[in-house]
Amino acid sequence: MSQMPNAFRPHPRFSRLYLWSGPVLNLLLGQAKKAQARLVTGHTLIVGAGSGLDVPLVLPFAKTLTLLEPDSTFANHLLRQYPQLPLLITPAECITAENNTFDSVISSLVLCSVADLSRTLKEISRVLKPDGQFLFLEHSLHRKKFASRVQAALDPAWSRVGGGCHLTRPIVDAIMAQGFVIDQVQFISTNWLVPLVTGRATKSAIRRQTLPETPR
Repeated sequence: MSQMPNAFRPHPRFSRLYLWSGPVLNLLLGQAKKAQARLVTGHTLIVGAGSGLDVPLVLPFAKTLTLLEPDSTFANHLLRQYPQLPLLITPAECITAENNTFDSVISSLVLCSVADLSRTLKEISRVLKPDGQFLFLEHSLHRKKFASRVQAALDPAWSRVGGGCHLTRPIVDAIMAQGFVIDQVQFISTNWLVPLVTGRATKSAIRRQTLPETPR
Protein backbone atom coordinates (compact mmCIF):
# COMPACT_ATOMS: atom_id res chain seq x y z
CA MET A 1 0.00 0.00 0.00
CA SER A 2 1.41 3.37 -1.05
CA GLN A 3 1.94 6.23 1.37
CA MET A 4 2.62 9.90 0.77
CA PRO A 5 1.68 13.27 2.28
CA ASN A 6 -1.86 14.40 1.61
CA ALA A 7 -1.47 16.99 -1.15
CA PHE A 8 -5.20 17.34 -1.75
CA ARG A 9 -6.67 20.84 -1.49
CA PRO A 10 -10.45 21.00 -0.97
CA HIS A 11 -12.62 23.37 -2.99
CA PRO A 12 -15.98 23.27 -1.17
CA ARG A 13 -17.70 26.00 -3.19
CA PHE A 14 -16.77 24.38 -6.48
CA SER A 15 -17.81 20.96 -5.16
CA ARG A 16 -21.25 22.22 -4.15
CA LEU A 17 -21.69 23.82 -7.58
CA TYR A 18 -20.58 20.60 -9.27
CA LEU A 19 -23.22 18.64 -7.40
CA TRP A 20 -25.86 20.94 -8.85
CA SER A 21 -24.49 20.55 -12.39
CA GLY A 22 -25.29 16.84 -12.68
CA PRO A 23 -28.12 17.18 -15.24
CA VAL A 24 -25.94 19.36 -17.48
CA LEU A 25 -23.02 16.92 -17.32
CA ASN A 26 -25.36 14.04 -18.11
CA LEU A 27 -26.61 15.91 -21.15
CA LEU A 28 -23.09 16.68 -22.39
CA LEU A 29 -21.30 13.46 -21.47
CA GLY A 30 -24.01 10.88 -20.88
CA GLN A 31 -23.37 8.83 -24.02
CA ALA A 32 -19.60 8.84 -23.53
CA LYS A 33 -19.99 7.78 -19.90
CA LYS A 34 -22.34 4.95 -20.87
CA ALA A 35 -19.89 3.71 -23.50
CA GLN A 36 -17.10 3.82 -20.92
CA ALA A 37 -19.17 1.92 -18.36
CA ARG A 38 -19.96 -0.89 -20.82
CA LEU A 39 -16.24 -1.75 -20.95
CA VAL A 40 -16.05 -2.34 -17.20
CA THR A 41 -15.32 -5.85 -15.95
CA GLY A 42 -14.56 -7.44 -12.59
CA HIS A 43 -13.51 -5.63 -9.44
CA THR A 44 -13.68 -1.92 -10.25
CA LEU A 45 -12.44 1.34 -8.75
CA ILE A 46 -13.76 4.79 -9.66
CA VAL A 47 -11.04 7.36 -8.99
CA GLY A 48 -12.54 10.72 -8.09
CA ALA A 49 -16.12 9.49 -7.86
CA GLY A 50 -17.30 13.06 -7.26
CA SER A 51 -21.05 13.45 -7.47
CA GLY A 52 -21.50 9.76 -8.30
CA LEU A 53 -22.76 10.15 -11.86
CA ASP A 54 -20.80 7.11 -13.00
CA VAL A 55 -21.98 4.81 -10.21
CA PRO A 56 -25.38 3.69 -11.59
CA LEU A 57 -23.83 3.24 -15.04
CA VAL A 58 -20.97 1.07 -13.79
CA LEU A 59 -22.80 -1.07 -11.22
CA PRO A 60 -24.47 -3.44 -13.75
CA PHE A 61 -21.09 -4.35 -15.25
CA ALA A 62 -18.81 -4.48 -12.20
CA LYS A 63 -18.38 -7.54 -9.99
CA THR A 64 -17.61 -5.20 -7.08
CA LEU A 65 -17.37 -1.42 -7.04
CA THR A 66 -15.16 0.75 -4.84
CA LEU A 67 -15.23 4.55 -4.84
CA LEU A 68 -12.34 6.91 -4.16
CA GLU A 69 -13.05 10.55 -3.28
CA PRO A 70 -10.87 12.85 -1.13
CA ASP A 71 -13.19 15.85 -1.14
CA SER A 72 -15.39 15.94 1.97
CA THR A 73 -18.36 17.54 0.19
CA PHE A 74 -18.40 14.81 -2.45
CA ALA A 75 -17.55 12.07 0.06
CA ASN A 76 -20.50 12.96 2.31
CA HIS A 77 -22.78 12.99 -0.74
CA LEU A 78 -21.54 9.55 -1.81
CA LEU A 79 -22.00 8.14 1.70
CA ARG A 80 -25.62 9.29 1.65
CA GLN A 81 -26.34 8.09 -1.89
CA TYR A 82 -24.40 4.80 -1.88
CA PRO A 83 -23.87 3.67 1.72
CA GLN A 84 -23.48 0.07 0.56
CA LEU A 85 -20.32 0.80 -1.46
CA PRO A 86 -16.77 0.95 -0.06
CA LEU A 87 -15.48 4.53 -0.09
CA LEU A 88 -11.80 5.44 0.12
CA ILE A 89 -11.55 9.03 1.39
CA THR A 90 -8.00 9.57 0.22
CA PRO A 91 -6.13 11.40 -2.56
CA ALA A 92 -5.62 9.63 -5.87
CA GLU A 93 -1.88 9.95 -5.28
CA CYS A 94 -2.21 7.58 -2.30
CA ILE A 95 -4.77 4.88 -3.03
CA THR A 96 -5.38 2.81 0.09
CA ALA A 97 -5.59 -0.53 -1.71
CA GLU A 98 -3.16 -3.39 -2.14
CA ASN A 99 -1.19 -4.02 -5.32
CA ASN A 100 -3.03 -5.81 -8.16
CA THR A 101 -6.48 -5.35 -6.60
CA PHE A 102 -8.70 -4.15 -9.45
CA ASP A 103 -9.64 -5.42 -12.91
CA SER A 104 -10.86 -1.98 -14.00
CA VAL A 105 -10.04 1.56 -12.88
CA ILE A 106 -12.11 4.49 -14.14
CA SER A 107 -11.36 8.21 -14.20
CA SER A 108 -13.80 10.77 -15.57
CA LEU A 109 -12.78 14.45 -15.58
CA VAL A 110 -10.41 13.77 -12.69
CA LEU A 111 -6.82 13.83 -13.97
CA CYS A 112 -7.07 17.54 -14.75
CA SER A 113 -7.26 18.40 -11.06
CA VAL A 114 -5.11 15.90 -9.15
CA ALA A 115 -2.15 17.48 -7.37
CA ASP A 116 0.40 15.11 -8.92
CA LEU A 117 -0.61 13.58 -12.25
CA SER A 118 2.42 11.31 -12.55
CA ARG A 119 1.98 9.94 -9.04
CA THR A 120 -1.73 9.36 -9.60
CA LEU A 121 -1.09 7.32 -12.74
CA LYS A 122 1.58 5.29 -10.96
CA GLU A 123 -0.93 4.51 -8.22
CA ILE A 124 -3.56 3.49 -10.77
CA SER A 125 -1.02 1.16 -12.38
CA ARG A 126 -0.07 -0.25 -8.98
CA VAL A 127 -3.61 -1.19 -7.94
CA LEU A 128 -4.51 -2.63 -11.35
CA LYS A 129 -4.09 -6.34 -11.90
CA PRO A 130 -1.48 -7.28 -14.55
CA ASP A 131 -4.24 -7.84 -17.10
CA GLY A 132 -6.37 -4.93 -15.82
CA GLN A 133 -7.63 -1.92 -17.75
CA PHE A 134 -7.66 1.81 -17.12
CA LEU A 135 -10.70 3.53 -18.65
CA PHE A 136 -10.43 7.30 -18.93
CA LEU A 137 -12.66 10.18 -20.03
CA GLU A 138 -10.71 13.39 -19.67
CA HIS A 139 -10.02 16.77 -21.20
CA SER A 140 -6.52 17.48 -22.35
CA LEU A 141 -3.98 19.90 -23.71
CA HIS A 142 -4.90 20.62 -27.32
CA ARG A 143 -2.54 19.16 -29.92
CA LYS A 144 -2.73 22.29 -32.08
CA LYS A 145 -0.14 24.86 -31.11
CA PHE A 146 -2.32 27.99 -31.18
CA ALA A 147 -5.13 26.37 -29.21
CA SER A 148 -2.67 25.09 -26.60
CA ARG A 149 -1.31 28.63 -26.20
CA VAL A 150 -4.83 29.89 -25.53
CA GLN A 151 -5.25 27.17 -22.92
CA ALA A 152 -1.93 28.11 -21.28
CA ALA A 153 -2.96 31.77 -21.08
CA LEU A 154 -6.28 30.92 -19.45
CA ASP A 155 -5.04 28.14 -17.18
CA PRO A 156 -4.12 30.15 -14.03
CA ALA A 157 -7.53 31.83 -13.79
CA TRP A 158 -9.35 28.67 -14.87
CA SER A 159 -7.67 26.66 -12.13
CA ARG A 160 -8.62 29.17 -9.43
CA VAL A 161 -12.32 29.16 -10.29
CA GLY A 162 -12.51 25.53 -11.43
CA GLY A 163 -11.56 23.64 -8.30
CA GLY A 164 -7.92 23.17 -9.26
CA CYS A 165 -8.72 21.98 -12.79
CA HIS A 166 -5.94 22.54 -15.34
CA LEU A 167 -6.42 22.98 -19.08
CA THR A 168 -2.83 22.22 -20.06
CA ARG A 169 -2.24 18.62 -19.08
CA PRO A 170 -1.30 16.28 -21.96
CA ILE A 171 -3.36 13.45 -20.55
CA VAL A 172 -2.77 10.80 -23.22
CA ASP A 173 0.98 11.41 -23.28
CA ALA A 174 1.09 11.31 -19.47
CA ILE A 175 -0.71 7.96 -19.40
CA MET A 176 1.72 6.47 -21.89
CA ALA A 177 4.70 7.91 -20.02
CA GLN A 178 3.80 5.75 -17.01
CA GLY A 179 4.11 2.55 -19.03
CA PHE A 180 0.49 2.14 -20.05
CA VAL A 181 -0.31 1.05 -23.58
CA ILE A 182 -3.33 2.74 -25.11
CA ASP A 183 -5.28 0.31 -27.26
CA GLN A 184 -8.39 2.45 -27.69
CA VAL A 185 -8.54 6.23 -27.96
CA GLN A 186 -11.09 8.64 -29.39
CA PHE A 187 -11.34 12.42 -29.36
CA ILE A 188 -15.04 12.99 -28.73
CA SER A 189 -14.85 16.79 -28.63
CA THR A 190 -12.21 18.96 -30.27
CA ASN A 191 -13.16 22.44 -29.10
CA TRP A 192 -10.26 24.75 -28.32
CA LEU A 193 -10.74 25.05 -24.59
CA VAL A 194 -11.50 21.52 -23.35
CA PRO A 195 -10.91 18.85 -26.01
CA LEU A 196 -12.31 15.61 -24.63
CA VAL A 197 -10.63 12.25 -25.09
CA THR A 198 -11.80 8.82 -24.04
CA GLY A 199 -9.85 5.62 -24.12
CA ARG A 200 -8.70 2.34 -22.69
CA ALA A 201 -5.18 1.65 -21.46
CA THR A 202 -3.57 -1.55 -20.27
CA LYS A 203 -0.37 -2.39 -18.43
CA SER A 204 0.84 -4.65 -21.23
CA ALA A 205 0.06 -5.19 -24.91
CA ILE A 206 1.67 -6.47 -28.08
CA ARG A 207 2.09 -3.09 -29.68
CA ARG A 208 1.56 0.59 -29.01
CA GLN A 209 -1.10 2.42 -30.99
CA THR A 210 -0.16 5.57 -32.90
CA LEU A 211 -2.29 8.39 -31.55
CA PRO A 212 -4.30 10.50 -34.00
CA GLU A 213 -3.97 14.24 -34.22
CA THR A 214 -6.86 16.23 -32.78
CA PRO A 215 -8.95 17.18 -35.83
CA ARG A 216 -9.29 20.82 -36.73
